[in-house]
Amino acid sequence: MRTNWGNIYAIIRREFLERVRKKSFLITTLITPVIFGALMVVPAALQIVQTGKPISVLVVDKTGWAGPAVIAASPQPRHEGNSIESKAEESAMNAATLTMAPAGQDLESIKRDIGDGKVDGALLLEGDDKTDLKATYLGQNISNPQLFQMLNGRLNAVLVEHRLDKLGLDRAIADKLKGRVDLDSVKVEKGGKTRKGSIMDFIVPIALAMVIYMMIIMYGVAIMNGVLEEKNSKVVEVILSAVRPFELMMGKIVGIASVGLLQYGIWFIVGTSLYMANPMNFQSHMEGSPVKVLQLVLLVLYFLLGFVFYSSIYAAIGAACTTQQETQQWQMPVTFGLIIPFVLMMPTLMMPNAPWVVALSLFPVTSPITMLLRVGAVEVPLWQIAASLGLLALGTIVVAWAAAKVYRVGVLMTGKRPSIPEILRWVREK
Repeated sequence: MRTNWGNIYAIIRREFLERVRKKSFLITTLITPVIFGALMVVPAALQIVQTGKPISVLVVDKTGWAGPAVIAASPQPRHEGNSIESKAEESAMNAATLTMAPAGQDLESIKRDIGDGKVDGALLLEGDDKTDLKATYLGQNISNPQLFQMLNGRLNAVLVEHRLDKLGLDRAIADKLKGRVDLDSVKVEKGGKTRKGSIMDFIVPIALAMVIYMMIIMYGVAIMNGVLEEKNSKVVEVILSAVRPFELMMGKIVGIASVGLLQYGIWFIVGTSLYMANPMNFQSHMEGSPVKVLQLVLLVLYFLLGFVFYSSIYAAIGAACTTQQETQQWQMPVTFGLIIPFVLMMPTLMMPNAPWVVALSLFPVTSPITMLLRVGAVEVPLWQIAASLGLLALGTIVVAWAAAKVYRVGVLMTGKRPSIPEILRWVREK
C-alpha cells in the first residue's frame, strides 16, 4: 500500500494547530526569551548600578603606617571608556567608604558593633616595616565580590608603594616596571578576516547546543506521551481506521517539529531584538556578530534531522509501552545520546579538531550537539559538515523505518510490555 501524503499533511496540520492554539504555547514562547534575557542582564546590571549607600568600613590599623595609605589609595582602573568592564570596575571601586577607627576603640568592641548591625565591616591591618602587610576583613556579609575587589586593589597598591620606599627605588622607574599586560583575543576567520573576540564566542555555541537539546527532549517526550495516551484511551484505533500507522507517526513528528521551528523563529527574533536594544552592546554590533549564518542554518538542519531521529525512537517507545513508568525506563538510555556531548562539552571546545571529537560530530547519535559546538569554536571543513549531515540523514531514515515497524505493531497491543527480542522481531517482519 502506497503512502498517502494527504493523510500525513492532515495529521501534521492537526498536531501543529492543536499545540499552537494553546495559551501555554503563547505564554512559553514569549516569556521564555524574556526570562533568559533577564537572568543574563539583571545580575550584571545590579553589580554595575549602585543600589543604596556604599558600605562603611572601619580601618583598624595595627601597623602604624598602612591605615592612612589604604584610605588615600586610588588604584588605576584597568579598563577605560563606557564598556561593561569599565563600568563594573568603577562600581567596584566605589563599593565602600573607608574611615579610620576611633582612637582607643578596641577590636572586640568593633566586633560587637558589627554583630549588632551598627557597623557594616572592619578592615584589620597587621604587620610592621619588616614584614609584609596582613589584612583581614570582618563583617556580617562576606560574600560581596565588589567590596573585596576594591579592598584588594587598594591593599596591593599600598604594599607596592611601601616596598618601593623601603628599597629606595625611584617611583618613576618603578611605575614603568610594574606595568601590566592585558591579553586581548582576536578571532581569525576563513580568508584571514579578523574580529575582536568576546565572551560570546564561548557562550554562543553552548547556547545553540542547549537549544537543540531542550527542543528535542521537550517535544520528543511530548510525542512519546501523546502516543501512549492515545494508545491507552483507544483513540488510536479510531484514527488507524482511516490512516496507516506510518502516516500517523510521521504526521505527529513533522507536525510537532513545525511547532518547534516556529518557536525557534520567535525566540530568535525576540532575543535578537532584546540584544540589539541594549546600548551596552553597541560596540559589539560594530565589530560583527559572533553568530554566523552558517550556525543558524546548521541549527535548523540539525534540529530537523535530529528531531526526527530521536522522536522516531520516542514514538516507538510510546507505542511499545503501556504505562508512564515503562516509558521513563526506556527514555533514559535514549537521552544518553544527547547528554554525552554536554558531559564532554569543555574538552570539545578546547580541542575541537581532536580525532574523538570529529568522530562524535560524525556519529548520528551525538552529531547534532557536537557539530554545533565545533562550528562555534573553529572553522570546520565543509566536507565534515556534509558528511555529518549525510550520516545523520541516513541514520534518520533507518531509525524512522525501524520505529515505524515497532509503532505499527505496538500501538495496537495492550497488556504486558514486549521484550527486546519481540521488538526486534517486529522490526524484521515485512
